Amino acid sequence: MNSLEKNKFNFIVFLFICVGFYVSIKRGSNFSDGDAHDVILSFLNFIDFGVYKPSRAAYGHLVPEFIIGFFAYNFGTQISNAICFLFFFVSIYILGKTFNLTDKNLKLLLFLSLSNFLLFSENTNSIDYPIALFFLSLGIFFLKKNKILITSFFFGVAIVSRANFVVFIYPIILIYFLYKDYNKINFIRFLALAFLTTLIGIIFFIPTLIFYDFSLSFINIPFFNNSTTPGWYGGPELNIKSLLPRFIYKIYLILGVFSSFIFFYLFVFNFKKIFNYKEFDQSLCIFVIFSNLLLFFFMPVKTLLLNPFMIFSYILIIKTFEKKIISIIIILNLLQWIISYDILDIKYKFQDLCFAKEAISAKLDFKIKKGSLVEFINNDKKFALCYSEFMGEYKKEFLNNSPLKLSKDTVR
Repeated sequence: MNSLEKNKFNFIVFLFICVGFYVSIKRGSNFSDGDAHDVILSFLNFIDFGVYKPSRAAYGHLVPEFIIGFFAYNFGTQISNAICFLFFFVSIYILGKTFNLTDKNLKLLLFLSLSNFLLFSENTNSIDYPIALFFLSLGIFFLKKNKILITSFFFGVAIVSRANFVVFIYPIILIYFLYKDYNKINFIRFLALAFLTTLIGIIFFIPTLIFYDFSLSFINIPFFNNSTTPGWYGGPELNIKSLLPRFIYKIYLILGVFSSFIFFYLFVFNFKKIFNYKEFDQSLCIFVIFSNLLLFFFMPVKTLLLNPFMIFSYILIIKTFEKKIISIIIILNLLQWIISYDILDIKYKFQDLCFAKEAISAKLDFKIKKGSLVEFINNDKKFALCYSEFMGEYKKEFLNNSPLKLSKDTVR
């Protein structure tokens, strides 16, 4: 890469970082993720009462709750948003280094990932997904360096940061050792890594177990108990009719309303080229992509759940295809920032802004609309007003994007 091209890439990446911080700050407490305020409340509850209460009235995610809560408490939600975006950006950088991308391809990965506005903007919320991705990235990085102790630490913390990451981590460990020579030493290292990862995860989960008096009743998963409650994770009932349309539509959205056609073309006409299991890197990417899709099929709610799917897909594309294909995807991604379209007219059960969206019907209705960035800038929906009702005495600071730490001069 010559000096001029290198400087051009550096400038573009820096520009995206600036836009990321702009979106984080502009968003403030107006989260697009309805769980963000609850993550912060977990930390506030600990500050006020000295007791850990898991967010979402479930198993909680202690490490992100305290990281996000600390920054929101001392500096405000604008800064906690920016910190989460920083975790997201650094995760992509680490993964690029992990898969030995050249300097040029590493910058292409950053450019490609950040050009996807939905992926980009959803990670500017004060939420645990980018933090979990960061620890997962570090775990894979040190796994490839064969560092057992530090890998187990980061994998354990990744599980604590997002419990569903367990579906990635243990198979990744297994796949890694399957590509190594089978001998007694490697088998012992495999067992040690799996055991230490589990141990570290359990240690960090102890506060959650204490809160529930060491009962596992809070794990309300239909596959493991007799629960048939619809929306066990905030989603639809567990049947094909409810799951499949949401799954397909949200995959289409996260791929990009224009870029999704390129992905379809690559999948259909380059199947053998993509699915090459000769190398560990290729196998790891393919596994993460399909395991994330399987997980999302049963949980087709937040597109943030598809962080690993999207980023590992981009890594696979960069390692497999020429620059022309990558450039087309980037251009189509950026086009969506300016102009977009809808193909469905979706009706929701509740029209009130403060209720969670639950689609009850949809019909084909093609129409051109403003692009994602334009819509974000012009967005006048005040979700913060909804979340503020749960913030108690922190309501005023929360709405003003101020540090939540209560001032002695504040009149109550």
